[in-house]
Amino acid sequence: MARSPALGGLEQGAVRLFGLLICLAVVLPTLPRLGVVAGALALVLAASSAWLVWRWIPISIAGARQRRPVVAVLWALGALVALLQIGRLSAFMDDPDRIWGSVVPDPVAADHACLSAYLVAADLSRRGTQNLYDERHYPAFAGDAARLIAPTTIRGLKKWMDDPYEYPPPFLLFPRAALLVTDDFLAIRAGWFVVQALGLVVVGAWLARWIGGRNGELAFLLLPLVLASLPTILGLQFGQFHVATLLLSVAAMICFAERRPAVGGALLAVATVSKLFPAFLLAYLLARRRWREVAWTLGACVVFSLVGLAVLGWTPFEAFLTYQLPRIHTGEAFAFYEHEELVVSRNLGIPGLVTKLHWFGLPGMTHGVGAALGWLFTFLLVWLAWAAGRRAEGRVAEARVWLALLTLGAFRSPLAPPYVTISTLWLLSLLAGEIRGRTSWIVGFVVAWLLIMGVPPLTGPAEFIVSFLGQLAGLAVCIWGLRRPRPAPSDATATAPSVS
Repeated sequence: MARSPALGGLEQGAVRLFGLLICLAVVLPTLPRLGVVAGALALVLAASSAWLVWRWIPISIAGARQRRPVVAVLWALGALVALLQIGRLSAFMDDPDRIWGSVVPDPVAADHACLSAYLVAADLSRRGTQNLYDERHYPAFAGDAARLIAPTTIRGLKKWMDDPYEYPPPFLLFPRAALLVTDDFLAIRAGWFVVQALGLVVVGAWLARWIGGRNGELAFLLLPLVLASLPTILGLQFGQFHVATLLLSVAAMICFAERRPAVGGALLAVATVSKLFPAFLLAYLLARRRWREVAWTLGACVVFSLVGLAVLGWTPFEAFLTYQLPRIHTGEAFAFYEHEELVVSRNLGIPGLVTKLHWFGLPGMTHGVGAALGWLFTFLLVWLAWAAGRRAEGRVAEARVWLALLTLGAFRSPLAPPYVTISTLWLLSLLAGEIRGRTSWIVGFVVAWLLIMGVPPLTGPAEFIVSFLGQLAGLAVCIWGLRRPRPAPSDATATAPSVS
C-alpha cells in the first residue's frame, strides 16, 4: 500500500502520535483545576502545539525502523517514559495530594514551589509594601513567622510559602497579571505548568527544525529524553521561571536568525530583565556584529522596565537597588540555603563552590570570596561568549553556543539548583551528532547525561563527590559546545528539513 504523502511513513506517524499525546498529557489531567474558561484555553494551546509538532517532523526519519531497529525501539521506550513522567506530574499539578506524581515522593520536594515567591511578592507590591524584598516576608529566612503575615487574599498559598523573591521588579508584572485573573494559587500553579510544558515541547521542536539536517533530526528525536529528565520535571513542578527564561531566550535567537529582530528583541528583553543571565547572549551578538538585534533588545529592556515602573511605582525599584542588589552581589540574598546539606551539595553555581568548601570547614570561605569568584567567572564567560561569536559557523554550532551560554550564565548565580541543567541536557542532545556510531562516544554520552541529570540524594562526602562530578560534566559539555572545531561544510550549510 502506498504511503500517504500527507501522513508520511510509520516512523513519522509514531512521532506525530507522540507529539499529540505529550500535549494531551500536559493538559488533560489539569482541566478540573483550571475550570471551564482556562481549561478551554489550555486545550486550544495543546491542539496548536500538537499541530506545530505535526508540521515540523522531518521527512528524513522515514524508514528509520528498518535502518536502525534498535535505536527505534529505544526511542519508543524513551517516548513512553516521557509520557509517563509528564502525565503523572500533570496529575500532581492538578491535585497536590497525589504525591505519587511528584518528581520524588518526598514532602520536602512535593511541598515546594518557587512560584509561591512570585505571588507573595506580587501581593506585597499591590499592597504598597515599602520593601517587598525584606527577608522577614519569606519563611526561608524568617521561618513560620513569615507565614503568620501570609497574603490572605491568595487562596491556598500559605502552605507553599518558602523561597524569597530575588528577581528585578519588572518581572512582577506577570504574577500581578495572574492575580487579576484568579486568586487561587493552585489554579495559577496548574496553568503555569501547562504554559511552560507546552512551551518546552514547541520551542524544542522549533529549534530542531531550524537546525535541520542530521543534527536537527537527532535533536528532534532526543526531545522526549529531555522532557523526561529529572531537571526538566523538577523545574516544571516548582513553577520555576528559569524554564520560561530558556524558552524565551532560544526563541529570541531563532527569531534573530530568521530576521525578525523586533520580536526577538522583545523576547530576549523579557528574559534578560527577569533573570539577568541571558545578557551574556548580548556579548555573543555584539561579537557577530548583530547591531540591530542588540539595539532592539536594549530598547525593549527599557520599555519593559518603564512599563514596570508605571504599573508598580518607584518603591519596589528603590528597594531592589538599595537593599536587594547589594545582597545579591555579596551572596547574602541566598544565604538561606547554607544550612541544608543537600541544597549546598546540589548547588551548581560557581560562587557556591566557596559555600561547599566552607561546609567542609575550610577557613576564609566567606561570601566575599564567593562574590569575587563569581565576578572572575563573569569576565571569563564574557570572553567565551565573544570568542564563540567570532568563530561559530552553521546553525547547529550557533544553537550549541546559545545553550552553552545560557547554562554557564545560570552557573554564575550564587544559587543554581539542579533544574538549571535543563539547558545542559538540551545542549547534549545537539552534540549527539558527534557520536557517529563510535562506542566510546556512546558510553561517554550516556555517562555525561546521567551525571548531569543527577542521582537520588546521598549523604556525606559521597553526595558532594557525585554532585561535583555532575557539575564538571556540565561545564565540560558547555566548553565543548563553545570551543569545538568549526563544523564540516555539510553541517554549516544545513537548512531546515522539509516537512510533509
